[in-house]
Amino acid sequence: MWLLTSAFVSEASEEALFLESDAAHSDRVLRVPEPMVYDLVRPLGVKQGDLEVNALVDVSAATGDVSWAPELEYGLADDIGVELELPIENTRHERYKLAIQQTLQVSSARGMATGWQAFVDMHKHSKAVSVDATYIVAKRWNEPWSSLSMLGLRVQDVNRRARAGYLLNHSVFYDASTRVTLGMEINQEISRGGTWRYRLTPQVHYDASERYTLQMGMAVSTLNPAQSAEKLWSFRLIRLF
Repeated sequence: MWLLTSAFVSEASEEALFLESDAAHSDRVLRVPEPMVYDLVRPLGVKQGDLEVNALVDVSAATGDVSWAPELEYGLADDIGVELELPIENTRHERYKLAIQQTLQVSSARGMATGWQAFVDMHKHSKAVSVDATYIVAKRWNEPWSSLSMLGLRVQDVNRRARAGYLLNHSVFYDASTRVTLGMEINQEISRGGTWRYRLTPQVHYDASERYTLQMGMAVSTLNPAQSAEKLWSFRLIRLF
């Protein structure tokens, strides 16, 4: 009995001392979790020299096709982050993505952080270019609950017949424990003609250590070109340096 009690106290003390890595969050002060699918370029409030490597993997439940994207995120200066992403379909490299993000404000008193993000996405073979620009709001509501919203525009085929649409992403998070976070993320695209497409991803985040975070989920998505609903098994592995 004494051994069991000592082991429990030791484990509880270890968890109390564990500090979540910045890899797990969308801001450095409020500790709002970072969405798994439409993630940020390092947390809001990034510091110069911060470095993160991660990869999002989507596996189609119907076909087994794998879409994955290794990313390199770097703090170019305080409050400014840049990213290089290389989306891959199965084993075929398809696109190049470059992103920049700036922190506008982080307020502990208001429990809110804001910023903006923009990226250019170029198809490797067709040379088609699209551009996204979003405004970011992270909100800490209370100790376990938080949210992150992104509102913006997407312009596809910028270098050809530009087509604009709207982006609306929203995520809600619940901190179940020091290491585990539960989340629900919805990513929406609305064309100027009124076509609505979405991806809904329930997810679990696990902080394996202060430098590694694993995010896992199962999505229902109509963001694919055919606009038919598909199920995706998804995970993102994050490594902070």
